[in-house]
Amino acid sequence: MSSLQALQQRMAQAVLADKPLQLDDIRGDTSADAQARLSIYRHGYRARLRDALASEFPGLRCLASRRFNSLLDRYIEAHPSTHYNIRWHGAGLAAFLDYAHPWLQRRELADMARLDWAISTAFDAADEACVAPADLASIPPERWASLSLQPQINLQILMLSCNADAFRRAADQSGPRPHLRRFKHPRHLLVWRQALAVRYRWITDDERQLLGSAARGETVATLCDRLAGLSDAEQAMPRLATLLHGWLEAGLIQSWSLDG
Repeated sequence: MSSLQALQQRMAQAVLADKPLQLDDIRGDTSADAQARLSIYRHGYRARLRDALASEFPGLRCLASRRFNSLLDRYIEAHPSTHYNIRWHGAGLAAFLDYAHPWLQRRELADMARLDWAISTAFDAADEACVAPADLASIPPERWASLSLQPQINLQILMLSCNADAFRRAADQSGPRPHLRRFKHPRHLLVWRQALAVRYRWITDDERQLLGSAARGETVATLCDRLAGLSDAEQAMPRLATLLHGWLEAGLIQSWSLDG
């Protein structure tokens, strides 16, 4: 290891340490002694992490309100950044809020962090192809039963216990802080990117199950059978047609194939 690398490691350890450390490589002067200079680096490091996290979690900032900065400080203390790209430091924030006191007592905070992070990662995801309704126009009616539709790889389905979407919209639109609504039963929110816009909407349980089935390569005939087992068999085909149309219009499907 070179002397420069060794110096960089010692400096990093000193900046990350929570307790005072002597660092002979820092020179003091009449303006500030070595410990004061080290404190400046420590404060600056944490401030940059806090700023990066705040930009990634606007919905959480809206929901947590005045407790947001202390929440971030606790996370930074517990989970120093280990990635060379500061953008990824927030990957563990939702899990931290699931177990850390006192935040675990407010499940909506972890839910909000998951939604913020899902939106952020959806925006950064690689571009995928998008099947439009016109792309399927040439398929003969008798072949539709053997059609398989593959959803976008990067779409996400979140199980949330509150109206986290309202707080994210309020943050994005600089609107008033909404009232928190805790659901009696968890609901599912679909998050995906359509062109350059990240979108999200609540989905019903049958749609959630069918998206999972489609991702496993099941055919339209199998999807229809699944719907028939979930609700009124006579409404299975109309319901499936509505769902398929909505998926195509929303850009949720990236490819299709025909069995046989």
